[in-house]
Amino acid sequence: MDSVKYVKKQVITIKIIYFDYGGSHSSVVAANIHSGKLDPPKTPPIGEIINLPDFDKTTPDDFGKIRRVGTDADGNDVYVLGTKSSNSSSLLTGLVEAQGIAERFRFVDTLPLVNNWLRIGGWLSRTLSLPALGRPLIRIGILQAYPKLVTLVREAGKTRLMEVLQ
Repeated sequence: MDSVKYVKKQVITIKIIYFDYGGSHSSVVAANIHSGKLDPPKTPPIGEIINLPDFDKTTPDDFGKIRRVGTDADGNDVYVLGTKSSNSSSLLTGLVEAQGIAERFRFVDTLPLVNNWLRIGGWLSRTLSLPALGRPLIRIGILQAYPKLVTLVREAGKTRLMEVLQ
């Protein structure tokens, strides 16, 4: 009788955190693309984007708080973060490296994809509390940025599930 040996694989999931200055526009859209709530092949109607739960809704109390958006197809948790800083990548990475848990996290900076429409619209809407003036600009900006956000999400998701033999 032949002996069959089975090897159990352990699936390791990670936390993927999309971040930018405000955590209200580009990072929210990217996180929703990653978690499958927005369809990447085509740019969705603007109404679908602006009706996302966290889109253009952050408050000053939200800065620095990691907010869960969902789970991707591989079981990784996807989050969004507003840092109120234009250069937080090294800080975020350094914190998880100092704890010895860097392999459990992926930080994805969406700020390089924020165009002037998003920048000005976000400032009017979130900082000055003038959403009636800011949102039309945000709509233009997010539609222009959407294809680049899809590319960023694809790059961020390239390392799929990591399987480690036990």
